Amino acid sequence: MTTKQEVKSKFEEWLEKQPDDVKGLIQERFESLENTVKATRGERDTLKKELAELAKKVSEDTEAGKQLGELRAKLESIERKANFFESSAKYGVTRPNVAYALAISENLFTENGIPDWEKIKESVPEIFRASYTKNNAGSGTAHALPDRNPNQIIREAAKNSNK
Repeated sequence: MTTKQEVKSKFEEWLEKQPDDVKGLIQERFESLENTVKATRGERDTLKKELAELAKKVSEDTEAGKQLGELRAKLESIERKANFFESSAKYGVTRPNVAYALAISENLFTENGIPDWEKIKESVPEIFRASYTKNNAGSGTAHALPDRNPNQIIREAAKNSNK
C-alpha cells in the first residue's frame, strides 16, 4: 500500500517533468481551490459571529428568537456534517453518507462531538477501505517459509539431481 507521502513524492516528481505551462495551470488550479476553501470558511465564521451577536440581542421567548435558535442549530448541524465528511477520508471511509447516517442514528460521537471511528467501524466494517499489510506467502500457515527464495531452492534441487 502506498502512503500519502509516497503519492505526494511521485506527484512532485511527475510535476517537475512537466512543461512550464502545465505547471502553471496546475498551480493556478490549486490556488483557486485553496482560495475557495478559505473564502467559504471565512464566510461561515463571519455568519457564526453575526448569529451569536444577534442571539444576544433577541429574547429566546420571541418568535424571532426561536427562529434564530433554529438557524444556529442548523448551522451547527451543517458544520458537524462537513467536519465528519472531511475526517472520513482520513479513516478510509468509502461511503461517507452511510457512515454519517449511522453515526447520527446511533449517536456514535464522543463527548466533544468528534466521530467515534472505532465504533462506526465495528458497526459497518464493509464501508472502510481494507488495510493491506506486507505479508509473505507463508503468513497464516503452520510452517514458516525458508529463508531461501524459490530460485535458490530450484537450483539446489537441480544440482542435487545431477549428482
